[in-house]
Amino acid sequence: MHWNTEQILWALVLAAHLVLLIVLLGRDRVARFPWFSTVTVLSTVHLIADHLLHGKLTSLAFYWQTYTAVLLESILGILVLIELARHVFSNCKAPFVLNSKGWLGWTLVTGGVALGAVWLWGPWPTWKALSAEPKQLPLLLVVLTAMKAQLFLSIVTVEAALLLRIFGKRFGSGWKSHDQQIALGLSTYALGFLAVQATTDIIKHNLHLTSREQYEHIVRLFTNLDNGRFALWLLVLIWWIVWLWRNESGDPAALTAPVETPALDAPRSLDTEIP
Repeated sequence: MHWNTEQILWALVLAAHLVLLIVLLGRDRVARFPWFSTVTVLSTVHLIADHLLHGKLTSLAFYWQTYTAVLLESILGILVLIELARHVFSNCKAPFVLNSKGWLGWTLVTGGVALGAVWLWGPWPTWKALSAEPKQLPLLLVVLTAMKAQLFLSIVTVEAALLLRIFGKRFGSGWKSHDQQIALGLSTYALGFLAVQATTDIIKHNLHLTSREQYEHIVRLFTNLDNGRFALWLLVLIWWIVWLWRNESGDPAALTAPVETPALDAPRSLDTEIP
């Protein structure tokens, strides 16, 4: 049996998902990252469903299944970002804690910037074009919402990762913490997704096909871009497997270990600094 590049990447990504789930369960990370674990499970199911159902469903049913999963993953992706932000900015052991006004302000800023970018990104279909075939209108709305939600998630992920990286250490979350490593992986893939999306949009906008050979060349180019995005996702999964298998440098068990108090050999004066 001869496998092509897409099938090999699919198999490797699926295997990486399964290994990541094993790491999350085996190293007791699920309780700390429930939404991240949920997204990993959903992404695994989505991979299997797309592979098994491709060619076995009608086009409309396959689109419903695919874009509904994309929309759900985008919603849960926002919850993952909130989960990571809460760990970093609401850490009771940190010297600083983000108050309610800070949460509201940064949420409005990051969400507003992402919404503005989505609104300006690419042309929006007109209502006349969407409602040209009333029977397909619900599906078209789901597809449009899923694609824009995926774009919004990618932009807000990059913003959130920057905030975690810039202010994380001040709030007690070092570079080697699991939260920072998960955010780094998410933002890396988000940047790759945005780069591929921008490249394809630019090509489509300036495309003027004059022959069959040009059409086949563009199809191969889009396929290679999509394979590159998939390969980047594989690298991110491997990154998470490695880092989530390792314990953080400031492991909670180590922080709660009893500290021996040195015995005092003689009374100290009141103005002596006690370590």
